[in-house]
Amino acid sequence: MRVRALVALALAVALAGCGVETEEHARRVNPPSGVAHAWSTPNPPETGTGAIPERVYLVRGGGLVALTRHVPAEPTVVELVHDLLAGPTPDERGEGITTALRAADVAGVEVAGGRATVELTGMLDAGGRTDQVLAFAQIVCTLTAKAGITSVAFTHDRQAVGVPRADGSLSYAPATAADYATLIATR
Repeated sequence: MRVRALVALALAVALAGCGVETEEHARRVNPPSGVAHAWSTPNPPETGTGAIPERVYLVRGGGLVALTRHVPAEPTVVELVHDLLAGPTPDERGEGITTALRAADVAGVEVAGGRATVELTGMLDAGGRTDQVLAFAQIVCTLTAKAGITSVAFTHDRQAVGVPRADGSLSYAPATAADYATLIATR
């Protein structure tokens, strides 16, 4: 119940910040430090460089946004996770798109029987803060957007990990995109 209240409070604060006035000239903003605003590696694939669409979910304004990038060949699950962990392209960052993930959060991914199992490094394996909910949501929504993957389980040292859902609950069951549907915004 407490986690649910914290998630509701965080969403209310994020929505209240939507009234920020525009400025006449652009100014440099240094990214904040800390887990809640971790930055990924700066090498995402450039959009529009191939004929194959690749769907990734990143963060904007406290919610998820689905992005379609074009890559030269159908990405493997490992390549898809790599591209997600690389974070937004420079153009996407210019649109205010960020990520709640760090490249160091994921140790590997395997797929069997329609379920992806993501091995975490342990850094992401903790509580249920808003940034962690978004991080798990990014992974789940990106992987289940790939044909043949219907759910995502998380492990650390090959042991099941409790995953925060958008509703504030914590579950050890495999997650689906439906668990995070309330976080997905239209672009």
